[in-house]
Amino acid sequence: MNPTQDLTVEAVLQDRANVLDLKLVSGSSGLANRINTPELTRPGLAFAGFYEVFSHDRVQILGNTEMSYLRSLSHEERQRRLAETFRFKMPCIIITNGHSVPDEITKLSEEASIPVLVTSLPTTRLVSQLNGWLERVFAPVINIHGDLLDVYGMGTLILGGSGVGKSECALELIERGHRLVADDVCILRRMSKEDLVGRSSDMLKYHMEIRGLGILNIEMLFGVASVVDEKRLDLIVQLEKWDDTVEYERLGIDDRYHTILDVEVPKYIIPVQPGRNNSIMVEMAALSQRLKNRGINPALMMEAQLTNAMNSLMQGGKGPGLL
Repeated sequence: MNPTQDLTVEAVLQDRANVLDLKLVSGSSGLANRINTPELTRPGLAFAGFYEVFSHDRVQILGNTEMSYLRSLSHEERQRRLAETFRFKMPCIIITNGHSVPDEITKLSEEASIPVLVTSLPTTRLVSQLNGWLERVFAPVINIHGDLLDVYGMGTLILGGSGVGKSECALELIERGHRLVADDVCILRRMSKEDLVGRSSDMLKYHMEIRGLGILNIEMLFGVASVVDEKRLDLIVQLEKWDDTVEYERLGIDDRYHTILDVEVPKYIIPVQPGRNNSIMVEMAALSQRLKNRGINPALMMEAQLTNAMNSLMQGGKGPGLL
């Protein structure tokens, strides 16, 4: 889905009606109205006649405060204030806390083709859940060919060329107690400037394709604890066929990063060759990054110790033993 073009009020109703207890009251002719932003607005100031900062292009939420204010007005004044507000093209209006819909709103919504929805949920809960869902819908998204797992609590994306053993490595990690998020196709969404969240497509969810075995249902084979619906991406592990001409990282001093949707993700390159246990290498990469996230880098600590020892020797002192 391209949300900026295709997210309509009708689509929200179809997907969220049961979860948010949404019911359409009036304005059904406006169900095709598009929602272009995940942000929500409470139009209290607009009802009071202040429109300079009225974000009319957002979903409008009427809670206890707005409904109490409208009911405090005389019929004529309420009609006038609402008529002025309904001159603006709003995607839809949601009335929370099970409030009844005033007749003026029902009539104006039909005339302006602005759907009015009601929910029994409290305003704070409705706003939290609807905004969270809209944030996901509007988040930048990319599909990446790889395997995403939860390894020691770290969202680990395993990348590599065809035939390098990504799925086999992932399967061994699952057998060792880690959890599968996505196999083959990982859907990544940027939920903030620093956070990418990955999940599988609904069709491939909990499944893996292993050459020679075919399609495996991981949840059925290993139990519900072996899978997770989504996970924040913490690191990338690139599996590469061993190349004697390439100088691979030996100390771990220089950090590598891979940019996805403008988010820099720590990256580890692991050369693959017969006799190497790739799943253990991935585990060590996850644990190493977990330490780095806490500000602990053993390679830098060792470098500092060596530097101090060399400086001490050069100054004629007795440095710490190196052997």
